Amino acid sequence: MKFLKFDLIHERSYSMPTQHVFLPQHLALAITLALGCAEVSMAQSVVGEARPVETTAKMQARLKAFAAAPDIKTERVTEAQEAPLSLGDSDDLVIVSKQGELFGLTDGGGGTNVLQLDIAKGGVINQISNVNDLHLKQGEWSNGVAFNGASLVDSKAKLTNTGQIASAVHVLGIFDNRGTVAGPVFVGRNATFSGNGRVDALDVTGLMKVGPDIGAPSVTNDLKLSKSATLVYGIDAEKGSATIKVGGTATLGNATLKIPAVPGEYTDTHRRVVIDAGKIEGKFGKIDSELAFLTATPDYTVEKQVGLVFERNNVPLGDAATSSNGRNLMESIEEQQPPKTPKPELSSTLVAAPSPAVDSQTSSPTSTSTEPPKIIASAPPKSVAKLQAIKPAPKPNAAISALLGTNKTTAADAIDQLGGYDTADLGNATLSSVAPISSGMLSAMGRNNPVGEHANGQVWVQAIGNSGSLAKELGSYALKHSTKGLMLGTDWAVSSNWRLGIIGGKTQTRLDSYQFDGALDSWLAGAYALRQDGPLALRLGVVYGSHDGSTKRHVAFNGFRDHLKGRYDATTQQVFGQVGYNLDVGHFDIEPYVQVGYQRYRRDAYTEKGGDAALQYNGQAQEHYSSDLGLRLARPLVFDRGMRLTPRLDVGWKHLYGNVRGTSHQRLVSGGGTYTIEGVELDRDSVLLQAGLDLAISPRHTFGLSYSGETGQDNRNGALVGQWRMAF
Repeated sequence: MKFLKFDLIHERSYSMPTQHVFLPQHLALAITLALGCAEVSMAQSVVGEARPVETTAKMQARLKAFAAAPDIKTERVTEAQEAPLSLGDSDDLVIVSKQGELFGLTDGGGGTNVLQLDIAKGGVINQISNVNDLHLKQGEWSNGVAFNGASLVDSKAKLTNTGQIASAVHVLGIFDNRGTVAGPVFVGRNATFSGNGRVDALDVTGLMKVGPDIGAPSVTNDLKLSKSATLVYGIDAEKGSATIKVGGTATLGNATLKIPAVPGEYTDTHRRVVIDAGKIEGKFGKIDSELAFLTATPDYTVEKQVGLVFERNNVPLGDAATSSNGRNLMESIEEQQPPKTPKPELSSTLVAAPSPAVDSQTSSPTSTSTEPPKIIASAPPKSVAKLQAIKPAPKPNAAISALLGTNKTTAADAIDQLGGYDTADLGNATLSSVAPISSGMLSAMGRNNPVGEHANGQVWVQAIGNSGSLAKELGSYALKHSTKGLMLGTDWAVSSNWRLGIIGGKTQTRLDSYQFDGALDSWLAGAYALRQDGPLALRLGVVYGSHDGSTKRHVAFNGFRDHLKGRYDATTQQVFGQVGYNLDVGHFDIEPYVQVGYQRYRRDAYTEKGGDAALQYNGQAQEHYSSDLGLRLARPLVFDRGMRLTPRLDVGWKHLYGNVRGTSHQRLVSGGGTYTIEGVELDRDSVLLQAGLDLAISPRHTFGLSYSGETGQDNRNGALVGQWRMAF
């Protein structure tokens, strides 16, 4: 008797239907014999003569040998096809490369056929018939149709499957399965597997990714993880997690379980189900957790499951900080954190039973039970006892909850954003923005050389453009400022030696740093005096400034986002005195000078408006003392019709005394204590440079343009000033 033979590896489809020649009276007997023989044949092949599953290495060798065989017919497709490709009965190798593109149904015909896709940009796999093997050499490919052959995804290729693959898939690159694979999937050592589709069996020696966004696979039979395999198990604070479903045995094989950072406000420490299988064998050999402040522990206590439990570890939040400011912030938060398991406060006679346990199988974020607690009386009173209200636990700060789910790199950036460090530098930035005011007053006094009948006084106007940065080595984290404004002044003679003047000004300043923006609207008023006694000059000045400030901070890390706004009032005072001695050397005016100065900044307390990252700032005050030593040079050039051009150069050295750092005392509005932030240290010593031109077009009117800069090791400040003066 001849038995029916079935090929369990490859399936060949034919276009012509099979014609049966059984007579009607023999049809039932023929079907019975055929089914019985088929059952015996299949049983013998499985038990006694089971054909081994082809490994990835053997498939590679087989495809290489197939391509090199002399009797193989090679069909190269290098351009887009205008019609479907239909082959004959020979053994064919179809190579699609360069600009090649198949159209419609690709039919391999008879023989053994292999389709090789070798296009860097990848593409879409169209319908395929009578093809034994699909070889993806490079590119990103997507499959949404049914394919009956085996597949090889090479190291430079990626396959996204939303269709049906009936045989084995060997992965050396990337395989994202969102459809169905009726055969086994082999994931190589350097390969990656992901997706929420279904596979017959899964053998992983490389990387496997699972998460709430990408989902988890369903394995009909067995899941095998090798020791070299890594299972990346992602969790989202809002979307929860995903569970790998295995119908057969899940072999863990001492593989690595990797836990990435948890985006969002993660406060749920309930058990997560990683694998749910018919049987669990072995354990994970290594837990590679990126979480800085949470410990992830596998749980094997539930039969047929592998769970994962998170809990707060003993690592201080300040360990991730990269500066003393960050550590101060984290210490203030640690001091205010509630106990890990707060107990409700009840009356002395009644106890609230715990709420029903949450189902451990769930993989979504746990919600609080709304079932009322059961009341158990310790002694049955005659009257109804009243249950004392349970004090609710304080709502956790969303920013701190998001911080708990980060790795150390993200945590360091998060701490920098939460700290509000730029506020400590507002004082220095404000004082730098108004520095051109005193320089402008000195300029007006130094250029006062009235002639003839117009010797009683002058009025002048200055347009100011000023910019600079604090701690330029910090790059984008440096606090930059830019100012534009207008200043008006007038002075007049009160005696043969003394002149007095007043000024008024309006400026606008923009502040910019990493995820920080600020603005200042400033009003300024001042007075100055000049005593000229021969070559000796004494110049004095005082300036008062009133500033309306605003700040914007953007905090974004690990799924948490907050936009914060603040408004504050501040004042500044500047006082200076300068003594110069004019040396008339030929046609040059040379004046060495000494100057001393005092600057003071005071800011009121204010509170930001926003979410849980909002800060409350205490008032701030700081002051600077300085001395300047310099040399001023000028060379008047007289032209026809009374015009005069005077180039000027001023070089000097400046030294600061006392505390050159700003400080700020502040706290999180929700969930933190007060901490101290120190700002950028100003340069003790810096070089002063001023260069300009004055053009007197008549005895009354003079125009001037000058640039002044202050340069230190870490800080920069420069101002461009245009001036018009009219003598009267």
